Amino acid sequence: MATTTKPEVLVINANEITPNQVALRGVNKEDEDYQNLLSSIKAQGGVITPISVRRKNDGQKDFYELIDGLQRYSCCCDAGITLIPANILTMDDAEVLEAQVLANVHRVETRPVEYSKQLCRILGGNPTMTITELATKLAKSPTWVSARLGLLKLDKGVGSLVDEGKVNLSNAYALAKLPVEEQVAFVDRAQTMKPNEFVPLVQARVKEVREARRQGKKAGAAEFVPVAHLQKISILKAELTDPTIIPSLIAEYKPKNAVDAAKLALQWVLNMDPKSVEASKIRYEQSQKAKEEAKQRRAAEREKDKAKKAAANAAEIEANMTPAEKKA
Repeated sequence: MATTTKPEVLVINANEITPNQVALRGVNKEDEDYQNLLSSIKAQGGVITPISVRRKNDGQKDFYELIDGLQRYSCCCDAGITLIPANILTMDDAEVLEAQVLANVHRVETRPVEYSKQLCRILGGNPTMTITELATKLAKSPTWVSARLGLLKLDKGVGSLVDEGKVNLSNAYALAKLPVEEQVAFVDRAQTMKPNEFVPLVQARVKEVREARRQGKKAGAAEFVPVAHLQKISILKAELTDPTIIPSLIAEYKPKNAVDAAKLALQWVLNMDPKSVEASKIRYEQSQKAKEEAKQRRAAEREKDKAKKAAANAAEIEANMTPAEKKA
């Protein structure tokens, strides 16, 4: 990096600071960690660890652009603290990206897919940099970096679930190996199944898809498989206080004895009773239908674009033809 000397440390006004437009970690002010940090900064009357900024000018005024410390900066603003200690660094855009990634590489709360986008931006800004060189900078293995970059193959909606913590990383890595159109079919299971169950399931599907492609065929649709997962705690508590669902299931399916009744109740708790399974299947079929409709819309739009381009080319050719050529 260009900054080789000890950075200058100043106390600057919060009004002179502008957050970076490409921040690696967003600010969730409802998050418990953010609220704890806010309380700590209020109690201390400011931050102990300086933020990092660089001097910039937008053609009209000078200001400081935030490099690292968005959470601390935001807390200071919310706490009404106007003076913030800051390390003044000299960096270009590519170096800022690297600094953000290095600062967040060991923070487990960093959003995985957003982090991967930053890695991609670094490689895009340094065309000669290899994955091995980037891994060395991050003190990680090339395999780790490659796996992170693989997350960029996730469907946008699936990627959001990963960043929200609803899909664990092991399952996300497995999902990323599927074609985008296949990922939606597995996303419900990715949220509920453990990696030792989910990863082999996806690997088997990846093998099916690859084998079908090798033979010049289209892989058959992935079959619906119900997945056991707990009902929400709030629903369980409500049922415990005022039982309505389980009595309804018992009345409908008429278990022969207490053991069968208990089994039916446990199935409901795990979303594996007949009604829950049917509801899951309907949602799965709806998602498959929506996916197929979206695929058909994209195909229709592509054909429309082709026809439009063909008409434009034909019109251009005719416009450039001589009268004799037109008669011929």
